[in-house]
Amino acid sequence: ERYQGSIDEYYQGRHGAYDVALKLVEKLEKLEQTQKPIVPQFVADWFEDNKDDLEFAIWKLTIDSNSNYTKDKHKMRHWIQHAPNKPYKTLIKMLDGYEVEKEPLFLMPVPYVPYPVHYCVDEDGKVSYRQGNAQKFTQEELDKYFPEIKQFAVSVEVDES
Repeated sequence: ERYQGSIDEYYQGRHGAYDVALKLVEKLEKLEQTQKPIVPQFVADWFEDNKDDLEFAIWKLTIDSNSNYTKDKHKMRHWIQHAPNKPYKTLIKMLDGYEVEKEPLFLMPVPYVPYPVHYCVDEDGKVSYRQGNAQKFTQEELDKYFPEIKQFAVSVEVDES
């Protein structure tokens, strides 16, 4: 009888901890349901092309031979196989809306020049350079136009507009 009070307090505390844990799980589930998934641009593009028959598109993507794939399909298949946060669940949630993650941008300074000069690329793909008003590049553009010197690229903040 002398331990009865301690045991009752123990069970009350344990029960209270379970209640708190359950309420936290419910809050997290509600938050997860209301947040729009944030996905890379290639996922958004693939989704828009396939959202009318999503189940079939996912199935086709996973069974098609690699020889039938474009570069974007390869990226999408890799994303489905290796994405952290359950990619199938993300694709289903995208039916209710999604956001495209901002792609990092870079400036490409001309290396070893003592004043600020940056490379630029015109619409024809011709590379030149200029001082002031530096052009911003994606990682893919750096890989395409500056493969030998891309290590000199400088990351810049992405505009929210």
